[in-house]
Amino acid sequence: MSSPVSAPSRNAPCHCGSGKRYKDCHGALRSTAAGWVERGLAQIKARDFDAAEASLREAQHLAPNDARVHANFGTLYVHWQRYADAEESLATALSLAPDEPYVLALLAHTRQCQCAWHGLSSLHGRIADTLDRGDAGSACDPFALLSMPLTAPQQLVAAQRYARSLGPLKPTGPSAFAVASGGRMRIGFVSADFRRHATAALMTEFWERIDRSRLEVFAYGIFARDKGRAGQRIERAFEHFDDLSNESVDGIARRIRNDRIDVLFDLNGYTRSAQPQIFALRPAPVQVNAIGFQGTLGAKWYDYILTDDFSMPERLAPFFTEAPLFMPHALYPSDTTRLAPGPPPSRAACGLPEHAFVFCCFNNAYKILPEVFAIWMRLLAAVPGSVLWLLETHQAAKENLRHEATLAGIDPSRLVFARLLGLEEHVSRNAAADLFIDTYPYGAHTTANDALLAGLPLLTRAGETLASRVAGSQLHAVGLPELVTESFADYEALALRLATQAGPLNSYRERLTVQRHSSPLFDMDRYARDFTDVVLRIEARHRTR
Repeated sequence: MSSPVSAPSRNAPCHCGSGKRYKDCHGALRSTAAGWVERGLAQIKARDFDAAEASLREAQHLAPNDARVHANFGTLYVHWQRYADAEESLATALSLAPDEPYVLALLAHTRQCQCAWHGLSSLHGRIADTLDRGDAGSACDPFALLSMPLTAPQQLVAAQRYARSLGPLKPTGPSAFAVASGGRMRIGFVSADFRRHATAALMTEFWERIDRSRLEVFAYGIFARDKGRAGQRIERAFEHFDDLSNESVDGIARRIRNDRIDVLFDLNGYTRSAQPQIFALRPAPVQVNAIGFQGTLGAKWYDYILTDDFSMPERLAPFFTEAPLFMPHALYPSDTTRLAPGPPPSRAACGLPEHAFVFCCFNNAYKILPEVFAIWMRLLAAVPGSVLWLLETHQAAKENLRHEATLAGIDPSRLVFARLLGLEEHVSRNAAADLFIDTYPYGAHTTANDALLAGLPLLTRAGETLASRVAGSQLHAVGLPELVTESFADYEALALRLATQAGPLNSYRERLTVQRHSSPLFDMDRYARDFTDVVLRIEARHRTR
């Protein structure tokens, strides 16, 4: 749902191995280079990529053999989608600091964004090894790791390392709830994504339906205000909306504290444009990791993670620093208004063959890994004339996927790329496909919701990480648990059965058509009530301590 964050802060250990903090190492020359790096990172955050590149060039001139400078060139070029340049910079960084976790993770992510899988398995193995060596070590990007074949314990180590890299921050928030007798509980949402974004696309109708007689709801935007239709609707959904995009972290935390928020929800976690330092300052007595980052944040200043019992079964709880805050039916809400009225577009309008079986996956390209793609190619081989409908992506990724199809003996023209459309049009066109086949280990989240809302059956594999289980949660909530598998063998076998036997697939589509109108997944009045009940239970729990 987002992009990786930048390399660790100046408080992180220097890559040279001295054990000193980066900003203190090698005297004035290194400190001057560090200043240019910090300037460049700020410019990356502001998406002023030309200026960021110039700043990093200055840093490189002062410290040509500093791995962190080259690592942040990689960060810049990934945000800029200049992946070939990112590869070159990251290779240089690794030559200077072999097995540096941040660089390894960003290089793997860069290759995944391009579907360039040479050496990818080795990179994943090296990342796993650095995490298996324990909780000590430098930080890598926890978001990028969600799409890699890592375990929940490894994700926990990565999140804890990243939380430490945020630097020493002194919490100054309140220690107790501020709800007056007979008053409403105050909750707040912090996000960079109160705009046209996957998270807001799911949550807007839910926000609109929260019972304001029970909860007073605040929103704190930390990214530039969206003045378009989507942004205006989001702002109207809240009783209080504040654009704090130009405020400092301290200023944002102070504003939240002054509003006497009781429960604060972080909708970003460790994704692009996030500001987790706000939560490290503990501006609210209870703080919740919610929706945007499907994994632990590994930080003591988050009390709970919003989830459900399928997404986070009891066996996974030891690998989360947050306590589970269970929604009774499904973690994800769904804005049902984003499905346009009327019939869906025809296959011809979507650029699809009229009579072919259409496998579909609209997940981001970086989620497509070789083992899943190999299954997809075997399915195309086994179902004559079938096509695989993917989302438009970076040119290098398209070329590499077509090349991989050719290597598998599949005509690359059987990969059809869907052009980018507006939200309603995109959701509606899901109905033109026959079966959505999910990625692994980072499965469909918003895209699963899109498919099910449009009436498209979805097949997923649920694993042992939260990011792999969200689609399965939604299938349970809509009454189709049979479409959740637990192994690649079962996933492939069921996909082949559904593609070659019309009866079972038609039955699932008919059930979905009926059940999506009454299931908890698409009942936002029920979701809003459930959410309110969950939040009020937090108050009761903490008041009795």
